[in-house]
Amino acid sequence: MREVDFRQLRAALESLNASTDLVLERGRVRVTLSHQCSSYVSRRRVRFDLALRQLGEDVLLVVNYRKILLVGLTADPVAQAAETIGRDGRPFEGSQLGWDGPWARWVAEPVSSGIGQLHGLIRVAHEYGLVGREWMEAPLLHVAFLVPVVLEWDEDGRPIFLWPEYYSELESEPVDQDLPVEV
Repeated sequence: MREVDFRQLRAALESLNASTDLVLERGRVRVTLSHQCSSYVSRRRVRFDLALRQLGEDVLLVVNYRKILLVGLTADPVAQAAETIGRDGRPFEGSQLGWDGPWARWVAEPVSSGIGQLHGLIRVAHEYGLVGREWMEAPLLHVAFLVPVVLEWDEDGRPIFLWPEYYSELESEPVDQDLPVEV
């Protein structure tokens, strides 16, 4: 995994762990956690629903209003779920939940389940009955997350990203994605 991709993964994990409103979904079950950062327990909410679009039993979807993360025990279901969601990173039609950044591509990689913030999200999913103990004990988990596509570089060497609302106006090809990017 490129260092820039790992930084994007870390940013996604930080955002999802610090999120006030978080949605976790696996199979046919969706758990919505609201007001989780409130110091008043009475304001925190948990809602269980049936998922309208199933990404598969082997994939855990974790999403807030900024980031999206797919987690699985094996690579293929995670890659398939990323393809199903698409590059816009919006898993729920008509919802603002999901990716809010520039045009991006999915990166799917195996990572250590010992990454603290990833383990924290898996623990939350376990607490609400979405994943079993094997998810918490697996040495590697497969994750998919979005990484912004660099359109070009400015004169100071900073990346210029393509935003979805301008995508139809520009028809340039993205530049080499292996160039370093500061996040």
